[in-house]
Amino acid sequence: MADPFSIAAGTAGLLDICWRAASYLKSVNSSRGKIEQDLALLLREVDTVISVNTSIHALWNAQKTHVAAHYMPDEHQITELWRNAGVVLDGCRLTMGKLEQLAKEIIGKAGPEVTGKRDGIKKVLRKQSKDKEVDEVRQQLVNYKSSLQILLTALSFAYARISQESTDTSLGHLADKVEALGFQLQTEVTAFNSTVQEVKDAYLVDSITAAAGLVSKAPLNKYFHIPRAVSSIFTGREALLKDLRDDLNISLVDKRHEQRRFVIFGLGGSGKTEFCCKFAQENRQSFWGVFYINASSKESAKHTYANIAKSVGKEPNEQAAKGFLADLDRPWLLIIDNADDPKLELGDYFPEGEGGVVLITTRNPNNRWLGTFGQRYYEFEKLEEQAASDLVLRSACEPSPWKSSALVSAAKIAEKLCFLPLALVQAGKAVMKRLCTLETYLDFYDRSWQRIRRARSRSRDGHGKDEMFNMNVYSSYEILFRGLETTDATATRDAIELLKMFSFLSNEDIRLDFMMAAVKHPHLKKDHDKEVARTETKQNPRFTVRLLKDWVIWAVGELQSDRSRPVLPAVLREDERDTLDEDRLADALDQLTQVSLISYHQNHSSYSMHPLIHTWVRERPEMSTGEQALWCQAAITTLSQSILLPPLDTVPSAESLRRHLLPHIRHVQKCRDSAYQRLQENRTSRRKPLPVPPPCFGRQQVWELAKFSWVYFQNGFFDEAEPLQHKVQHYVCDNLGLEHPSGRITTLFLAATYFHQGRTNKAAELQERVLVACQSSLGPNHPQTLRDMDTLGASRCFQGRFRESRQLHETAIKGMNTVLGPMHDDTILAIDNLGRVMWRYFQYDEARVLHAKAVDGFTKSKTIGPTHEKTLIAKECLAIAHLDSVGYLVHPTDERPHPAHELMLEVLEERKRKLGKEQPWTLLARCNLARVKSALGDPTEAERIMRATLPIAKRNLGEVHFGTLMGKTHLAQVLVRQRRYAEAERMLTEITEQSRYASAARDDGEHPDRILALWYLVLCYEAHGKVPEAIAVCLELARAVATIGGEGLGLLHPFAKRLEKKVEELNILLKSDNGISAMPTEVGGSLGKNESQASPSTTHTGKDDSIETALDEQHPDTLSPPPAYED
Repeated sequence: MADPFSIAAGTAGLLDICWRAASYLKSVNSSRGKIEQDLALLLREVDTVISVNTSIHALWNAQKTHVAAHYMPDEHQITELWRNAGVVLDGCRLTMGKLEQLAKEIIGKAGPEVTGKRDGIKKVLRKQSKDKEVDEVRQQLVNYKSSLQILLTALSFAYARISQESTDTSLGHLADKVEALGFQLQTEVTAFNSTVQEVKDAYLVDSITAAAGLVSKAPLNKYFHIPRAVSSIFTGREALLKDLRDDLNISLVDKRHEQRRFVIFGLGGSGKTEFCCKFAQENRQSFWGVFYINASSKESAKHTYANIAKSVGKEPNEQAAKGFLADLDRPWLLIIDNADDPKLELGDYFPEGEGGVVLITTRNPNNRWLGTFGQRYYEFEKLEEQAASDLVLRSACEPSPWKSSALVSAAKIAEKLCFLPLALVQAGKAVMKRLCTLETYLDFYDRSWQRIRRARSRSRDGHGKDEMFNMNVYSSYEILFRGLETTDATATRDAIELLKMFSFLSNEDIRLDFMMAAVKHPHLKKDHDKEVARTETKQNPRFTVRLLKDWVIWAVGELQSDRSRPVLPAVLREDERDTLDEDRLADALDQLTQVSLISYHQNHSSYSMHPLIHTWVRERPEMSTGEQALWCQAAITTLSQSILLPPLDTVPSAESLRRHLLPHIRHVQKCRDSAYQRLQENRTSRRKPLPVPPPCFGRQQVWELAKFSWVYFQNGFFDEAEPLQHKVQHYVCDNLGLEHPSGRITTLFLAATYFHQGRTNKAAELQERVLVACQSSLGPNHPQTLRDMDTLGASRCFQGRFRESRQLHETAIKGMNTVLGPMHDDTILAIDNLGRVMWRYFQYDEARVLHAKAVDGFTKSKTIGPTHEKTLIAKECLAIAHLDSVGYLVHPTDERPHPAHELMLEVLEERKRKLGKEQPWTLLARCNLARVKSALGDPTEAERIMRATLPIAKRNLGEVHFGTLMGKTHLAQVLVRQRRYAEAERMLTEITEQSRYASAARDDGEHPDRILALWYLVLCYEAHGKVPEAIAVCLELARAVATIGGEGLGLLHPFAKRLEKKVEELNILLKSDNGISAMPTEVGGSLGKNESQASPSTTHTGKDDSIETALDEQHPDTLSPPPAYED
């Protein structure tokens, strides 16, 4: 450890002389009559030195505790830091002494006071004569102050690491502190390093060196995701990498309030992506997170943004990822790769705010103006001659030192290939594979180039500058491809087939597990179908009749269908043992990686293709339109076979696999449409045009569309899932009928999609048709009939048709108790659904009993358990029922927490753990927790939670989504509690615009959510003393309430009676002589005057709280789960 006397004495001595120097400087300023800018800056630097010195002195005293209590793994480095601190303190004290002497000389013998005009002029002249010396001293102070600050940060970081490592577990606050200090140290060292090199002060150099030694131990980088791994043969552009790093350091020091963006544009294959990956790798420890998005299309950008959000624990969508980066207070780097499409609005892909660094790769030169720091952009066309030759030889694995003949040949190859890095790598790989030698490569290349040129001349493709450069690259690929073709081996044949299939998938994230699943999952389905058939035969006496009907339909279908084997690469077909030969697949993939036609990413066990290779394989002149259609179908078949439909999709890997398959499905569908369009063009271009038959649509195609739509559905893309489901549902129902299980399942699947689109009426219509079909084919007491009945009841409740909903649930429960038993999962679910209906009838005690029974049943269930989403939904309903059944704003009289609060905390924490912080069900739990807090007398905390939740709901669900609107409704309710009536009125008026509920409004009535919002608006107007406005809304509300449940039931609903009483009260207030002016200022106003008018389920707490009770009555639909299909 450093000499304690030198540190203690140094800090004390420096503090003393700082105070004296500051005193003299203030005297100089007062003698001038004003504070000049340079002296003000000097005073500010002195104050900063005092502050840093004080912090160092405090840390010196505190470190004695660290030495005594903890093991010091970095003791040598800490000692060196303290030694440097002592040296810098000495230097700083000497500089402050110079400053004190300069101040004395400027003041003069006459003292600080100006004794006359002549004395004032002398002081000014002396000050001007000392300006240069004062500037030098100020700069020395700045450097010493910066050095002391860096040493202070380094020491704080070292002691924080010791505290963290000494605990049994890494406490969250300690880990955050270490991370923050690490970034601060990194930034300070980087910013001060260039200054130290210019000044060449030995003390400062030693200080920065000692501090930099700890930077490597700082846990800086947490996320590192780049488009591809950096090649070990990367060469060239090292100077540009350094310049970019230096420009970035300078821009960070400038503290400009703008996002730092840099553009690399140039031809395809010029090494843009490789350059960005290399920059990210070399500067990894400068960024907390390194991310990338594939901007080759809007869909790819959304998907890769969703991957970013998923990796950091957010809801997997584009807006969540952008919001995360915009709010991040740590340094991050985002690579926007392949932003080539001129129609692309690239600005839409930038996260908002001023933080972060963005690197953009593009072929579009118009994007270069998006750069904001340094040179703003680099243009890549070709490598330098020497670097290009080196790249060829490294790719060819030529032993060094290289012979002169090899250097000459490599130079010729580099010149012929226009010094394009990608083409040079492929040339080297061809030599490495012994397809040719360095000396004969150009002969092979010329033949390949001529063949491609002839093929292109017969096509309609252009021959612009980019196209000619691409042909150079394509020719180098063609040599490798021909080399694979001429090798008569299983591995190379498999490699060619896989390469062709990969070209119809997305070029990134081609995962090994999806290829393995394509072979294994069909066996799971076969086994499941056999088990279902065996079980059905025992349970359903009508099954034999249906089986005969299915056999007839199958026989007819077999006669009409294509019975050939599925189109697949040979390596993905089953062998004699009906299993995948994983070694054979690995050999084929290895063949492609060896020649760099694909790249392997070990972290994710996935492969990728360069965009140019991806396009070339698919568009090779030798590949006819028919062959393109063949390999496109192979990609479709592989994807389809890897996807499992319910109930088999519960295997652990299914969810992750579906998310990664999404970009591949989108790409292969585009390729399929493009191939069909070219077939049409080819046939219609003949002298005698041939009729073009529509694409084949049979059982295989139906399964493919069903599985693709399931992926879209599970990823939240309901609008893309719907048209696929329409085709599937129509085909299945036309051929098998709605009574067939497949017809029922596909119809319920489409209904679930309608529901998620907000088209609840359409969804309920389909569910009703399914129920009728089930009753006809299976009978009224079949378990599936009862399940479908319960599902329709949930939808009817959401529509506001409560009487019908109640009847359906009660009938289903009665049947399930008999057929399945009272503790069966389906029975428990129906009981929970009935609880929600009773809730809407204001029968809160009965609802609470039903939900408590559901929670108990689900918790004890062997297949569901205490943390299943069904259990959490039941707990959520029970929490609100607890409040309603005992009265709102009830404060517990003992120390036990309120059960509603405990239940909602449990639900929220479990959903955050399982689903993520921004998943819609988690947002619902946050909203309901806020409602509980408001009801228990903490509206301030309730508002805080609501305010934090609503922006996420708007971003993830949309501005007019029912969940977002209901969240706003309950926030307005909280504002009324806080007597912020004007804010609440504005919010409720906006929410109740009828157009916002158009997608789910019924012909016979309003959406229940709008009815609730109108009721809250009435109560808000009343509390605010605006009785005429409240009456006007009541009249509109009365017309809406009359339609609740349809069939004239609304007038009999308890809510209609409550509204009638409210109108009577408001009219009494309006007619009274001083009615409006006498409106109570408390929220609990008019209804509280007559206790008999309150709801019988309301428990009073000794004050007028009836309006507050009414404000908190449960919305009919907030906690209803979507009526999803369960099979």
